[in-house]
Amino acid sequence: MTETPRVSPFRLLRRTLLAWFRKNKRPLPFRESPDAWRVWVSEVMLQQTRVEAMLPRYEDFVARFPDPGTLADASEDEVLAAWAGLGYYGRARALHRAARQLAAEGRGVPRTAGSLRRLPGVGDYTAAAIASIAFGVPAAAVDGNVRRVLSRLFMVEGFRGRAPFEGRIRELADRLMEADGARDPGGWNQALMELGATVCAPAVPRCGRCPVREFCWSRVAGRQTEFPERPPRPPAVSVRLAVAVVRDGEGRILVFRRSESPMRGLYELPCGEYRSDESAEAALVREATTRYGIRLQPGRELAGFRHTVMNRRIEVVPFEAELADPAPGGIVPGGRFVDPQDLDRIPSGSMLLKALQRVGSTP
Repeated sequence: MTETPRVSPFRLLRRTLLAWFRKNKRPLPFRESPDAWRVWVSEVMLQQTRVEAMLPRYEDFVARFPDPGTLADASEDEVLAAWAGLGYYGRARALHRAARQLAAEGRGVPRTAGSLRRLPGVGDYTAAAIASIAFGVPAAAVDGNVRRVLSRLFMVEGFRGRAPFEGRIRELADRLMEADGARDPGGWNQALMELGATVCAPAVPRCGRCPVREFCWSRVAGRQTEFPERPPRPPAVSVRLAVAVVRDGEGRILVFRRSESPMRGLYELPCGEYRSDESAEAALVREATTRYGIRLQPGRELAGFRHTVMNRRIEVVPFEAELADPAPGGIVPGGRFVDPQDLDRIPSGSMLLKALQRVGSTP
């Protein structure tokens, strides 16, 4: 009697997860077509951002910039305004530079991971994701979701970013990509990421819903929440910030463009940090003079709010304020007055909008 060839565990795991993905994948707009540009934009937007938060911006962005050439022709202000609300604006600047590089070279989106990696802002993960999904290149894409899934499936010890951990994850990712003849590489990469995003969650993995739970070493050992190991988080930094809402005679709002990273290029309200031994008004007057070159007269204090940026916990105290010595014609060097209805046309952060909500000035 002829014995049936045994299917390797890696191949069986791959087939099982791919079948689950094809049946259960979320109907996301960037999956409607394997267009390389749409894939690229979606992958960049999804870095450090949840799908739910990026979808509205994604639709608007690709409608406004349907190809790299259109983005290359746009100004940085236009690009940052279209990106506003997603944060981590360096991603938008890098995408803009990459589009301009392609335009200068007279070529479209590269088809190989190696060529993609030579573009600004495109690292190993993004290059592999674009090449596999758009062009069918068997390149393993390893992001945070994939690291978490593989570390739990195979009980990979160590911290993210450390050589032993990253080396083992990369080895597993490559072996799984090549298993079963590297069929449907784009689908396979997305299946791993989808599992991490919807089932193998960071804090509480939904093991009962996992299609590959029988392959998971950490589940069998009852240790699934121990992987991946988490390094200590940096302590939270508390910041107190005074913010000024200054209007001109037409009700427009005074804003300034930031010149320093990481928020370079975004517009903000005049603001300043203040210490425990000084008042918010005093700090606002001081910072307005030294940082913006204007003299302010703070007026009514508005309802405060909290804002979080990475490990910075910011307590914001907004004030209505006036210019102490307004220039003729309302000209403020380095600043500009913007109609609240036009704020979506300039690159600005969410804290500006939160402050304006306190005076009912949001568009």
